[in-house]
Amino acid sequence: MPIHNADIAAIFEKIADFLEIESANPFRVRAYRNAARILGELGRDVKGMVEKGDKLTDLPGIGDDLSRKIEEIVKTGSCRLLRKLEQEVPPAITELLQIPGLGPKRVRALWQELHVEALEDLQRVAREGRIRGLPGFGEKTERNILEALQARARTPGRMLLAVASQYADALAGHLRGTPGTKSVVVAGSFRRG
Repeated sequence: MPIHNADIAAIFEKIADFLEIESANPFRVRAYRNAARILGELGRDVKGMVEKGDKLTDLPGIGDDLSRKIEEIVKTGSCRLLRKLEQEVPPAITELLQIPGLGPKRVRALWQELHVEALEDLQRVAREGRIRGLPGFGEKTERNILEALQARARTPGRMLLAVASQYADALAGHLRGTPGTKSVVVAGSFRRG
């Protein structure tokens, strides 16, 4: 599968989330978040830059360490640091980050204080009224978490149009090259925007 800027940005966002959950240096967390934002908004294909041998450190906010990680992701499709962090944190923790109102700091509190490691755990402790007792949480937050969990169960997943565009364009280009194909049009939610 081809690597797009959005894929690299998503990996950097995950790294930042895991680092924040582990209470890492806030400057390091911010560096990964900034790099993710920069790559997500960049008008140039980073994979092409790597293949041409362009200096990634010329990009704003990208230093030597991030440059090496981008090259690693482009060449291998993954990142050693992300794999290491994923082993240190329970796998379902990343699902908790998808709940509106739950950022890495709150997820860390839920994980460390109430041993929440999955959506089922989160729903259970919210129904039991245990979340409101944590510092920085309250009854309203607890209610919002329960509502978000119920809405998540009813709603199909979505992705940003910019991310979908990268995949749709690549897939449509591949399909256009298939013998016997007359026309390829991306339709559905993507076309409607």
